[in-house]
Amino acid sequence: MPVAPDNHDAHDNAERIRERLPRRLQELRERCGLSKYGLARESGLSREYVGKIERGVANPTLPVTAQISHGLGMTLTPKNRCERNEWSYSPVPIPLSQKPSQP
Repeated sequence: MPVAPDNHDAHDNAERIRERLPRRLQELRERCGLSKYGLARESGLSREYVGKIERGVANPTLPVTAQISHGLGMTLTPKNRCERNEWSYSPVPIPLSQKPSQP
């Protein structure tokens, strides 16, 4: 699979996300009043994995990021799909009444 060169915009964007994700996840988790265990339970992940992501040791895939967003009561939505180089995701809160119930 081809890899983008280090000076490519996509590489720069990925690095910024990789640098900011751990702290942002911790901020959102705390804002939601969840412990690492609580977020792990709500998102279907292990507490250890949530901790690794928050420490920057693990890089979650997009499906795992979607699970985490669900656990936070948010969803991933594209900001702008029409313009080239403007594809990015931001968490959007879902009212708890619309959040799917767990079996």
